[in-house]
Amino acid sequence: MTSFYQKSRHKQWREKVLKRAKFLCEECAKYGRVDADGLPVRATIAHHVKHADEFPELRYDVRNGQALCAACHNKLHPEKAAKISPPGHRP
Repeated sequence: MTSFYQKSRHKQWREKVLKRAKFLCEECAKYGRVDADGLPVRATIAHHVKHADEFPELRYDVRNGQALCAACHNKLHPEKAAKISPPGHRP
């Protein structure tokens, strides 16, 4: 069985969320954080603001998505931190 994250519809949703944020971490931008080179932190993860398992009707709603770097996502989901480890960035 294909995982939810591997499905085409999720991948399209993810791309739209990241593109809307210009592929920059929305949390880091909110606090003025930059990467080691002094540039805005890149987003690699589309996060469901209202969790998809609790709000399935919002699963593919781009307005329910937030573009995040791995460190910010791990802060929100420490249980997933082992699966997504950021390269030296700490929120």
